[in-house]
Amino acid sequence: MPRFSATAIDHFTNPRNCGRLSSADASAFVGNPVCGDRILLTARVQDDVVSEVRFEAYGCSAALAIASILTERLRDMRIDDVAGLEVAQLRQWSGGLRPEQQHVATLGADAAHRLADNYRKGIHDDADTIATC
Repeated sequence: MPRFSATAIDHFTNPRNCGRLSSADASAFVGNPVCGDRILLTARVQDDVVSEVRFEAYGCSAALAIASILTERLRDMRIDDVAGLEVAQLRQWSGGLRPEQQHVATLGADAAHRLADNYRKGIHDDADTIATC
């Protein structure tokens, strides 16, 4: 297996939806204390459907790719589906991850789950400015 899939390369060299939404309806911050990867998602939600989502991320190129992929895939998704997103789905969307990159799929799923949970509870995570794309 190559070091990165074509999908992952595309997303970490040309990240989509980078930045932070002002007046977001939901925000979620997750980080991995072992490797240092961090993802902040901000989203607008209408009628329990994600209408817009952006990210800020810091870490390895696979983490940047997963965050970018999430922003494309979560758009138009129902909050209930965001809450139930499986790690395996993120691996598939990324085009596959090497064993040492598997943790970023988990981090991405954690970010999605936290986004849905925070939206339901009216909680906003905020992170200091983190390095981003």
